[in-house]
Amino acid sequence: EKREERSSQMGRSEYEEKRVEQIRKNRSRLLALGVESSSSRLASSTQSSSSSSSRKKKKREENDVRKSARLQRQLQLKKEEEEEEQHLPSLDRRLQVQKVEEECFRRRKSRRMTTPTSPDSCKAMKLAPDLPEVGSKLWPEFGLGPKAYVMARLRGSRQPPKFSKYSGIQEWANAVALFINVTGKNGQLYQNIFMDNFERMTWFAQKYHVEETPVVQRLLRLTSKREGDDSSRERDPVLLFCRREGEPYIFCGRTALDHFDAESRPLKFIWKLVDNEVLRSSKEFMDIVC
Repeated sequence: EKREERSSQMGRSEYEEKRVEQIRKNRSRLLALGVESSSSRLASSTQSSSSSSSRKKKKREENDVRKSARLQRQLQLKKEEEEEEQHLPSLDRRLQVQKVEEECFRRRKSRRMTTPTSPDSCKAMKLAPDLPEVGSKLWPEFGLGPKAYVMARLRGSRQPPKFSKYSGIQEWANAVALFINVTGKNGQLYQNIFMDNFERMTWFAQKYHVEETPVVQRLLRLTSKREGDDSSRERDPVLLFCRREGEPYIFCGRTALDHFDAESRPLKFIWKLVDNEVLRSSKEFMDIVC
């Protein structure tokens, strides 16, 4: 009766009161066995793990939002580019970009400080007077590579001057030497094409060259036929060396300008081969062009 009176005072039914009493007894047993403290630590650990998982999930959601914003920006930029291209034909766009690049190149050139030429550079040296025979193949010696050997031969020494081994245009103090590949190792053709029974040849400048580039101006100045030009005054020669890729170079003699296309990209030259008659009699030359 006292239990029912206490339960009614607390607002619990008899069944609920029995349940609470049973929970109290069970907890007492757990405390006596020392299990209650372990259970509390496990519950605390579970709660901490759950909290950590919640934080990680929240962080992932924030990262997803940031990534989504970045993707949205990329999509927006792509949409703007597509809209711009709709107003500008593809060819005109390429030409416009090309003009901007050329203008940037000219400005960089004008701002660039000129560095003194090294006395060991080919730009500071003159060619040796005894040039190779036209049509001859220049087999490397002294442990040098094909181009290095030609440069050493032009210097008249066993050692080449300082030069850019990756450039096909080598400037000397009194000449310019052009190095070209006519065919690849497997026979594929390059853009350098011989025409009119080897009297002329197409040649392209480097891709970043423009008409105002100093070496281009020098090539035009040395090889162009100008009115009132004094033919008795001999200009510095522009010499041509060609090869099948990976093989020694063949000396093709002197060149003169036949045509220059300033609108072509890369810039296009058509050279006259001054010594073409001698060149045609060279078996080694004919082997790589026929």
